[in-house]
Amino acid sequence: MKFKCLLALATVTSIIGGLAQAKETITLTDVSGREVTIEVPVKHMILGEGRFLPSLGILDPENPVRWVAGMMGEFKNLDPATFAQYQAKFPEIDDIPLVGRSGEATFSVEKAITVEPDVAIFGINGGHGPGSDSHEVLRQFGAAHIPVVMIDFRSEPFENTPKSIRILGKLMGKEDQAEAFIKFYEDNLAKVTSGLQGISDKPKVFLESRVGLHGSCCEAMGNQMIGKFVEMAGGQNIFADRIPGVISQISVEQLLVDQPDIYVATAIGGATMTDEQNVGRIILGTYADAETSRASLAKNMERTGLPQLDAVKHGKVYAAWHHFYNTPMNVTLLQAMAKWFHPDQFSDLDPDATLAEFFDRFQPVALDGVYWIGLDQP
Repeated sequence: MKFKCLLALATVTSIIGGLAQAKETITLTDVSGREVTIEVPVKHMILGEGRFLPSLGILDPENPVRWVAGMMGEFKNLDPATFAQYQAKFPEIDDIPLVGRSGEATFSVEKAITVEPDVAIFGINGGHGPGSDSHEVLRQFGAAHIPVVMIDFRSEPFENTPKSIRILGKLMGKEDQAEAFIKFYEDNLAKVTSGLQGISDKPKVFLESRVGLHGSCCEAMGNQMIGKFVEMAGGQNIFADRIPGVISQISVEQLLVDQPDIYVATAIGGATMTDEQNVGRIILGTYADAETSRASLAKNMERTGLPQLDAVKHGKVYAAWHHFYNTPMNVTLLQAMAKWFHPDQFSDLDPDATLAEFFDRFQPVALDGVYWIGLDQP
């Protein structure tokens, strides 16, 4: 009798194990419009940008690191504070093989194939890794029978973020978690779009990108990346129609002629960087505190010519963590911007609460830092 019970238990265990490993072959359409046939759920991924890792955390808040067979190294280099937070909770992140540093030119197809991924996840327009135009990389992955799926939080952030999370949910077998996030995302996006209905008076906004990266002012951002946030939040990006690409260098004199109502900077300084690295930069993001962030923003407003801007004189000066351009967190900054641009219209909107809910429900790490700041905010 004891032997029969053990045999039955072994049979049940075998069946359950088989079900857990059961895979389904599907054909999905990625955000670039490519049809990709793949077995799901996948187990091991290549990340064409290391900063996609927190997006996996939306779907697996317990441990997103376990899904990654290899990734680009720009996460640690460009956002060292957030990487350190993940490193503290998931020390095995240091064991993930790096398949490049930053940019397609550094991407090693040979290294990526060696780690035997089930799928490679690339950003549609590349950026800091391969993208849809990386034809030779795509050819080599095809020859190795490794599917490549394109996602996007950067090119068309508010349209493609839900699509990208839905795709990742399907790949990981986490559809329910994906749909829960998409509802959160779309509900919070609607708070902005519905609140702006009927508003025709749009403040003129100057968006300075990556403050402190160059010695001179100013690197202006056009209608791409966070430039899209300005228009979506009910502002008028004063250089949207004059910058054909993502960024362009403009003079302080030109800025004084245009006289924006509101100044917004993107911050590439970080709490874990050295004082030397942070010189001239605004400090925001993981581990940043409000006092330090506000002081770094105020210091930057002392640069030659900027005190003469109407926006600076009236205290309408704000800064946002630069990496919002490449994360599903983008909707939280959109809310913050809408409140900066139209404070009366959005008096009841609480972007800080939205950000806190995002971390509480959809991230494996805690909210520990300041991601935007204003000189007129307490």
